[in-house]
Parts: sequence; structure tokens; C-alpha cells
Amino acid sequence: MKLKTYDLFPAFLSFVIDNKIRSLIENMDKNVQAMGVERGMKVLEAGCGSGFVTPFISKAVGNEGLVISIDIQEKMIEKAKRKRGHLQNVDFRTSGASDLKFIEDGFIDLAFLYYSFHEISGKEESVNELRRVLKPNGILSIKEPKFEVFQKDRESYKKFITERGFSTVETENSENCDLLGCYLKFVKS
Repeated sequence: MKLKTYDLFPAFLSFVIDNKIRSLIENMDKNVQAMGVERGMKVLEAGCGSGFVTPFISKAVGNEGLVISIDIQEKMIEKAKRKRGHLQNVDFRTSGASDLKFIEDGFIDLAFLYYSFHEISGKEESVNELRRVLKPNGILSIKEPKFEVFQKDRESYKKFITERGFSTVETENSENCDLLGCYLKFVKS
């Protein structure tokens, strides 16, 4: 199954997605909770960009948790480290989701892809790697931009991911969207 891949969001425009206005529009604490992040978890944040969501994940997992925040663009990771390098429970790395050899099998409780799954070019390799690093019953949580990644694309993503060893986590709202994006949640089968 061939899935649509979007261009990477350019690092020089990171201010568009990492700013105070976005903080006012999106309730990031609520988003992180909806994605399934809990205290003490080991979370892989794939496609962290300049780290806009990272402090909220860091806060949610607490001191006993760990966040591994990766982005394939080195300039994004440099910006994330500059802005959020003070976070004690976060490890920033330049890497793609298809190359997670630095993470041992079954180490991660939750893989968190916030507005990034649609940009991954090697989706099959990435989903396989995410499955490998997730614990049994680990969560793969994806939020995609509502006005860029449409219903048919999200349905294709669901089918693609469930064919690779995940089960869909059903919610009371089948679309499970908020103002800006839609959530997809899976559990490692």
C-alpha cells in the first residue's frame, strides 16, 4: 500500500509552529493527555521539530519518566536543544523513526508522533521500528493536522498500521478530532 508523503516542514520556518499564539490556540496539556502520556512513562517523541510539544510531554512523564525526542532534521534538533535543552528528562537526537538502533527492543511505553507521521517517507520501516521499540501493549499515538491530512488519508494510515502488528484503540468519537487535528491511537498487538 502506497501512502501519501508530505514534504518535511522546513527548519527555517519553525517559528510558525513553535510560538506563543499556538500555545493559546492548542491546549497542549490536554493534547498530551489525549495521546495517552502518563507519569513515569518512557516516551519516544518522533518528529519533535524544534520541541514545541516536548516540555508538555516532559512535564506529563515527570522526573521518573524519560522522553527521547528525535527529528530527522539536524537544524530542528539544534533549535530544540537551544530552546528546551534545560529539560532534565529529555534526550534530543537527530534520527528518523526508521533508524532507532540506539533504543533497545521493548524499551518504550508510548511512541508519540505529533503532526509528523504524514512527513515520514519510509513509513513501513518506521512503523516496524516503532513496533520493535515499543513494549508489549505499548501505545503508538499519532495526531495529524486536520486540514492537511484528510479523512481518507487517516483511514489509509489506520489500515496500514494495523496490518503491521497494531490494533486500533477505539474512542467514543470515531473521528476523534479537535479544532486543528485528528488523533489516531494504536496498541502493539
